[in-house]
Amino acid sequence: MGCTSANAVAGEGRTGYVVPMQAKFEKIGDRFGLLLPRELIEACGFGAEATVTVHNKTLVVRPGARRPREGWAEALRAVPQAELDRDFATLQAFRETPDEWDATEWRWPEPDAHEEV
Repeated sequence: MGCTSANAVAGEGRTGYVVPMQAKFEKIGDRFGLLLPRELIEACGFGAEATVTVHNKTLVVRPGARRPREGWAEALRAVPQAELDRDFATLQAFRETPDEWDATEWRWPEPDAHEEV
C-alpha cells in the first residue's frame, strides 16, 4: 500500500509492514471503493487524497502530493525563540551594512524605445 510505518497499526510501534489483511470492495455508483481501517489510513499518513498507481498488477496507494511549503509554519513554531532572536540580530546587522555598489553603481535600466507594455 505504500505505507512504511504500518506496524503501528499492529501495535508493534516500529517501521515495517503489517501482516496481510483482507479489505472489502464496495460498489459506489459506477465505481468501487476499497474499505480500509482508519488506523491503517492514519499510519500511512493519508489525508483527503491519495495517489493510486498499478505496478506489475499490484495496486500501489500513496499519500497525495504535498502542497508547497506544507508544514513550514509548524517547523518554524518548533524553532526556539532564542535561535530566532539570534538570527534576527545577525541578519539585521547585515541589512544595515551599506554597500558602495548600492550608492554608485546600481541604476534603473533605461527604457527600450521599442518595448511594448
